[in-house]
Amino acid sequence: MTMMKLPVVVCLLAASSLASAFQSHDVGNRWTPPSSGDDRGAVVFLHGMGDTANGGWAALDHMLPSICPRLSTDKIEYIFPQAPVKGITLNGGELVPAWFDLFDFPVDSTSRDDVIGQLNAVCMLEDTVKSIEQERGIPASRIVVGGFAQGGAVAMLASYFRKERKHQPFAGCICLSGWLPNSWNFPVNSYVAEMTPLLWAHGAYDNKVLFMQQAIGTQRLMKEGIDVTVRTYPCAHESYNSQEINDMAEFVDELLFPKVPKQVATAEFVASVKYLFDHNTDQYNP
Repeated sequence: MTMMKLPVVVCLLAASSLASAFQSHDVGNRWTPPSSGDDRGAVVFLHGMGDTANGGWAALDHMLPSICPRLSTDKIEYIFPQAPVKGITLNGGELVPAWFDLFDFPVDSTSRDDVIGQLNAVCMLEDTVKSIEQERGIPASRIVVGGFAQGGAVAMLASYFRKERKHQPFAGCICLSGWLPNSWNFPVNSYVAEMTPLLWAHGAYDNKVLFMQQAIGTQRLMKEGIDVTVRTYPCAHESYNSQEINDMAEFVDELLFPKVPKQVATAEFVASVKYLFDHNTDQYNP
């Protein structure tokens, strides 16, 4: 069987149509790999209630690079903010490091929110990010924010519900055994949703922040257009899980050192073909 040769005009029209299809994605937001001078980034991770900035999560600055070497401290800043000491209503007013108050145990879909405390915690995180931008010269688009339990809740609120349109979205967000507070139901800015992927990891046997909170939260965020990676492990709330750290490292590595997205590579190829046709049509006159 012999293949039919298509007229050049058909090829030109096809190239033009394909280029147009990708144009809205590509124009003004052209993907470029980070240069050797622009590959610095930061990870800001918030501990859980009752913990401190110098607790176990501070070891992430060693654990993540051991899995993905590009996340070494010569390129990536690791910041672990300290929560203020607060009286926790659930514990009879006991003073512990916490990002906001808790009223109910375990945390589930009916739990009451300390909205003012959560808002204050979001502002503290945003102040930390602002300091990184001003003092270290690392833009928000190269900063991944995350946290464990309460810290994960604050990280998601800061990433998706407090970022105004004028603010640059974060590179990504990580929630480990956290939850999306019930009171925060207003829409996520579409640009923020597109630019800030989420990793939500949770233990299947979590009896403090119930496992169902992962499904409830991820469904809400996916409906807003957020790219959510869901990971579940056979562990309880505070159990160490090496796979969780491995997934976290790979997620951060892909965010800060991405491969060329397939759709962008295709768009640039089509644009190149169209350019060649547009500038060499005289050679193909029938």
